[in-house]
Amino acid sequence: MSDTDIPGRVQAELTRLRAERQVFTAEQDRLKAKLADTEHELREATAAAPNEGESAAVDQELASQREELDVAKARLRALEAEVLLAHQQRDSLRAELKTCREERDKLRLALLDAELVVSAGVVDADVLPGGEPSADRQRLLNAERLAAEMARELDATRRTVSWRVTAPLRVVRKKMDRP
Repeated sequence: MSDTDIPGRVQAELTRLRAERQVFTAEQDRLKAKLADTEHELREATAAAPNEGESAAVDQELASQREELDVAKARLRALEAEVLLAHQQRDSLRAELKTCREERDKLRLALLDAELVVSAGVVDADVLPGGEPSADRQRLLNAERLAAEMARELDATRRTVSWRVTAPLRVVRKKMDRP
């Protein structure tokens, strides 16, 4: 599915969560690089001159950077959980939308059938005693239903992009066919 199928509110929230994840990932990468630099400096410092004062400061800085990295990792996990929840909510909304659309289509068909029956003026003589329409009436209703379905298909075809794009060509062809 494309992003256009997602409701605006959910799409905005997803965009916000993606941006936060990028910020957290960048921060995590920065902290990892800083940690690697600090560890390298620590190795150099301990190899050159094992001074306890400097070693303690470096250890403290290293611990501070590890804490920052742990916080960033926790934020990233929380963000990933929020994204997963947003995906689940989106999927749930899509399923509900699909169900609503199917129900809408069923109601539209029932309404069209009812309009056909009303416009045809069903007479009680056309209905058999069991409440079933007579064979002639049933054929008529099936033919009307088929005509309505074909009209819907034709309307759907006319609403396509290709139909609208080729409209000028059809106009030119009509004018050329005229004497």
